[in-house]
Amino acid sequence: MKPEECLAVHSGKTRVDGLDGPVTIVRDRWGIPHIRAGTTHDAFFAQGFCMAQDRAWQIELIRQMAHGRAAGLLNRGLLGLDIQNRKLGFGRLAETEWAHQGAEARTVLEAYAAGVNAAIRTQPVPFEFRAIGHEMQPWSPVDSLAIIKLVNSGQQWASKLKFGQVAATLGAEALNALIPEVPPGAALIVPSGARWAGEQHPFREDIARAMGEPDGPVASGGGSNCWVIHGSRTESGAPLVAGDPHLQMTLPGQWYVVHMECPEFTAAGPCNPGYPGPVFYGHNTKVAWTMTHAQGDRWDLYRERIRPGADGPEALFRGEWAPLTRLDERFEVRGGEAVSAPVWLTRHGPVIFGDPTCDEEVIAARWGLAEPAHDTEAMLAMLRASSAAEARAALRRYDSVSGNYCFADTKGDIGYQYTGRIPKRPAWLVPVPGWTGEHEWDGSVAKADLPAEDNPANGYLLTANNRTTKPDYPHYLTYMATRFRADRLRELIEATGRFSVDDMRRLQGDQVSIQAREQAAKVAAVPATTERGRGLQSLLAGWDGHLAVESAAALALEVVSEALLTRTVRAYFGKVPQAPETTLLEERRMLHAGLTSGSSLLLVEDATWDEAVDRALDEAAGTLEALYGKDPAGWRWGAAHAIHWRHNLGRDEALAPILNLAPMPVGGDGNSPFNTYAERDGKVAVGVSYRQVFDLADLNAARICVPPGNSGQPGSPHYADNVDRWRQVEYHPLFINWDDIEANAEARLVLSASPR
Repeated sequence: MKPEECLAVHSGKTRVDGLDGPVTIVRDRWGIPHIRAGTTHDAFFAQGFCMAQDRAWQIELIRQMAHGRAAGLLNRGLLGLDIQNRKLGFGRLAETEWAHQGAEARTVLEAYAAGVNAAIRTQPVPFEFRAIGHEMQPWSPVDSLAIIKLVNSGQQWASKLKFGQVAATLGAEALNALIPEVPPGAALIVPSGARWAGEQHPFREDIARAMGEPDGPVASGGGSNCWVIHGSRTESGAPLVAGDPHLQMTLPGQWYVVHMECPEFTAAGPCNPGYPGPVFYGHNTKVAWTMTHAQGDRWDLYRERIRPGADGPEALFRGEWAPLTRLDERFEVRGGEAVSAPVWLTRHGPVIFGDPTCDEEVIAARWGLAEPAHDTEAMLAMLRASSAAEARAALRRYDSVSGNYCFADTKGDIGYQYTGRIPKRPAWLVPVPGWTGEHEWDGSVAKADLPAEDNPANGYLLTANNRTTKPDYPHYLTYMATRFRADRLRELIEATGRFSVDDMRRLQGDQVSIQAREQAAKVAAVPATTERGRGLQSLLAGWDGHLAVESAAALALEVVSEALLTRTVRAYFGKVPQAPETTLLEERRMLHAGLTSGSSLLLVEDATWDEAVDRALDEAAGTLEALYGKDPAGWRWGAAHAIHWRHNLGRDEALAPILNLAPMPVGGDGNSPFNTYAERDGKVAVGVSYRQVFDLADLNAARICVPPGNSGQPGSPHYADNVDRWRQVEYHPLFINWDDIEANAEARLVLSASPR
């Protein structure tokens, strides 16, 4: 069986059930479907149909993950994830949410599901399904809602378990090291151009107040860039809107670009597989938008006191005991026996650690999106918005999406809006007592009170997962922030007077890391005691932090940093029993903070930072010689930093040549605007998953790149045709003008309603 034999039918005429009228789908030479429909219902029907044609395997996998059924689709290795997701209850909560959707949201979600199901019935069985012998079952609107919940859930619940274990073993000082600091001068999102003034870390007192008697285990631990430039600073005189989300570099890719047109709206942009859109990026011919994840903290962990009861375990709350709810869950395992496991629910949420049948204390997780959300209605309002003011009103309707949205309209207005439902309470960063009633939420932060800004005097709005706003903002939003990409982009923006579209490419392609630049300067300034250590310092002294593929300095800093991490961060947190998993990005941030501040907290094996750096330099020199040769002229950053695009089924040796792409050396790192984040094995697994540049003077001239390609079908010419564009920071059009679409047409499919 060849993958080309399984491709969906993109040309001709197909009769399907459920349409109001005929729909035309023209795919261009970049694999983008352009949908022309007579009703809103049919536009979303066609979107679901196209998604199932080109991404059936992907939406099936993410659906099973959201419902906690992935082990039944693939293998036992996903059983732990299934149990976790069944506990968190994305599918369970989606069922409740569906019952609370309004008429318009139901129309959209039902139409999308009907389109997916029409493709399942009429299209060839995809290659992956044939390879593993799987039959895709009908799609439901609840599936889309479960996926929305999964995608927008965040991992703060896992981080807070980690914080609890660290605090219990090492104290609040160690916990503060895990929380990203905001140094004086760091860029803020709003007010535009403002910088952190150096006040005390805003959450230190909250940490100390919430700690109590922290205990419990720890679960293991992306980002984005976006900005909008006012027309007063652009060559066209109209706003420029740019964005690039940083996510897992998957095959198929994270985004599926669609253009759809109906009497009510025209929309173009990337959609998440499994639910209608575009939501996060795109335009509607009048308003264009881009965003970064705001990382809103919607999770709190509660320590629950438990006792046996007549009808099962009971939890204490304000002096009274109440029974827990038990759900008996069954987990299918492909190629193995099914597994049964209970899910326990407390008044605060599911028990995520501990066993209420034998433990006197367990930990439950409360989520701000456990109550029904109304994101589909917000998305529809955004697609209909005709001005920046209407866009802001639409964005404020989002519940699930915790986002920093930058947007602009064709009239010239630009704006920023923080979105999402945020619980109203202090920063509880470790598990708190659930039995006292002292840590209950006071509803949610009013949407009108979330950070926002219009037409700033400096002419731009920028967000890159940095801190949102000033310390006098009255509500707690998140403890998560990173400053380096935002500070670098601000350097570039403030050094530019008037912007062209090509300047957007320059910013999106920038491979300079401020973190690397600052860390290299610190390492180079230490009095080295060995000749080969001084040799490495000569590479790093004065280096600008440009992480080009061919950079020897970038490779040298990487190996020195690894040696330093082993002596400091990893040795320090290794004191914690069953030490919590930390990401390499977290470790690098803590290392940088220690080097910069001179704090002795992380010094385990050395008396001073100078001593630690000196020994790390010598050790790194030996490692570099052994792995890359004695001559630094032959050292290359790309030798240790390569992207690996892998398909979920690509672990099979027979399928790997068909489904996977060859490794590719790339520049940048997790702190550069051109984002390529590798874990400890040097394999880049997270990076820029989509790029867009919109000039509001001519949205038909939009530039985008969706890597590795817009199709998820192995054997399709668009499975990986954007890899070189992505690497070279090049783009292709996203046309909305039908003359241009027809001039670049590759296939035409007409869907018509089956006779009733």
